[in-house]
Amino acid sequence: MTNPIVAVVLLTLALTASLLLGGAAHAQLPSGFAEHGIAAPVGMSAWGGTVATEDADASRLVFVKLWAGGNSTYLFIDANTGETEQIHPGSGLSGLGAYLVFLSPENKAYDTMGNWLLEIDVPTREVRRVGQIPGGMALSFTMDSAGVIYAGIYPTATLVAYCPKTDKFTDYGQMHEEDWPLYLRPLALDDAGWIYGGIAIKAAQVVGFNLATGERRAYIPEDQRQQGAGNVFRGTDGKVYASAPGWGHHALHAGEATPVDKPTVSADRVTRAVTHFPDGSRYTKVDVHNRVMHIMDAGAEEPREVRFDYDSPGVGIYSMAAGPDGKIWGATGLPLRIWRFDPQTAQMQNWGLGNHGGHANQMVRQGDRLYGAVYSSGSLIELDPTQPVDDAPIQQSANPRHVHGYEYGFGGNPDMFGRPHAMLAHPDGRHVIMGGNPARAQIGGGLLIYDTETGEQSVLKPDVLVPEQGINSLAALPNGDLIIGSTTAAATGGSATATAAMLYRMDWPTRLVTHRWPLEPATSAVRDLVVGGDELVYGLAAGNRFFAFDPETGRLLHDEEVSAYGALTGMQAPRTMAIGPDGGIYVLFRDAIARFEPGTFQHREIGRPGVPISAGIVIHENQLYFASGTRLLSYDLGPVQ
Repeated sequence: MTNPIVAVVLLTLALTASLLLGGAAHAQLPSGFAEHGIAAPVGMSAWGGTVATEDADASRLVFVKLWAGGNSTYLFIDANTGETEQIHPGSGLSGLGAYLVFLSPENKAYDTMGNWLLEIDVPTREVRRVGQIPGGMALSFTMDSAGVIYAGIYPTATLVAYCPKTDKFTDYGQMHEEDWPLYLRPLALDDAGWIYGGIAIKAAQVVGFNLATGERRAYIPEDQRQQGAGNVFRGTDGKVYASAPGWGHHALHAGEATPVDKPTVSADRVTRAVTHFPDGSRYTKVDVHNRVMHIMDAGAEEPREVRFDYDSPGVGIYSMAAGPDGKIWGATGLPLRIWRFDPQTAQMQNWGLGNHGGHANQMVRQGDRLYGAVYSSGSLIELDPTQPVDDAPIQQSANPRHVHGYEYGFGGNPDMFGRPHAMLAHPDGRHVIMGGNPARAQIGGGLLIYDTETGEQSVLKPDVLVPEQGINSLAALPNGDLIIGSTTAAATGGSATATAAMLYRMDWPTRLVTHRWPLEPATSAVRDLVVGGDELVYGLAAGNRFFAFDPETGRLLHDEEVSAYGALTGMQAPRTMAIGPDGGIYVLFRDAIARFEPGTFQHREIGRPGVPISAGIVIHENQLYFASGTRLLSYDLGPVQ
């Protein structure tokens, strides 16, 4: 039976794909609603999803597994002309699927989509389902000397194999078991019938599996395991060499592990480099976002630019904010694109941040600048709407300008808010606050306070906040104090220890937490917070709970499960509540927009667009903007009463 954490991972993947696919074009919206188009009609290659190969006539071909929102397709690009052919993997196969593909010497690519291991015959474009997997996706592939393809499946660490010669698929079961999602990568085979894999992230492990007997072994003693990843590679001597944090280096053969110094044995590569065509020429860049690639022809001194095109339903909108220029700005994810919609001209534009594959989970306006919180680096970026937007890597971009995060490396800010859930433009007019969960494996989120005037920044670590919980929502009281809503969820690859999310208050001048209030009955997350004109705190909590809280007395004044408008919605920073120009609290649910009355807590439906609501919320000139997957929509709130 699949354990509960794995089930949550699989459900999250399915819901993400569903939300992004939910933004499909529709014939007519109900009265009051308007659609403004796809924010960013682009895609990106899956990590490890671009391979140089050749077509049936031996012409050079670039094969790309193309991600575009909740859709994945296969793109075949002629390296000489840029002509393309794009095919869908088949009915019922959607979502992101595997993060990489494997190209065999027979010019067949292997991938996982839905619950299937797929074989894509590159010359014929035929896609076959060759074996069913237990959900999830392949994060690793390898091949033995007989041509059998092996894949390691996340999040269950399941090992599957397919033999093209006999058309036989084998599910070997789990190579290892834990109560947290398992990253099984890479895989390597020795010459004695054993296959080995690295396990990440919460506690690194190296595991072995006897393909003949089914015997499993885990090599790192429990008291030596550290956070990180196990690594394995096959040497040219037929042994497998393994390493992991705190465990050192070992040679693995016939199931036995022997400590060694850092190996000098070269890796035994089972296929040629993915950047090289069979004739030895290569690609030096494939920029899927901007539809251009560079080909280094044989004997050439400089690469040749080749333009290509493809169809895309767009990529998911994660965040949005009203800019000082009267335009609606926002960001998408996978890839991260900055988009802008002009309500006056109805023009939509988008720009990239180079090859950054993450997403800006939230954007806020402070003064004449916009600020974004970026997954998974825990970066804070600053955008000047009056200047051109760069298309450069995030560390080098002049606009948006990177103001916090990367310089600390993966061991710094990503361990406190690499998955940023909350941002706030403080009412003092100069500070921006960002918080969230760690990017990987850790528990306990930190808080960044950034002074937009001086550039001064301070980080409050989890031990002075709530050590075992992340930050999920932020609001400011009229005197400047912060009200913070937490989440018990662990970072990706980890497992939670806390059982009840809470509200807590931070004194703004001293930056000290003065009160902590667990929500009762217990909830896993405080999803969003706003402060009403009556100075009460209104919020949404997991379980479709709408509540009102008095920060002066610590009393919960109202707590109601609201189910009439669909499930709670929002992407990784679920900002779905906003105070309207009439003083009402407008809330996005998956199916409808609702208005809640401060003080009386009464609520009513404002509108139901007929498509899933996935992100938001911006109220600008009495128009309420929100996203449905890849598309920007709005609702006319009408004249202020």
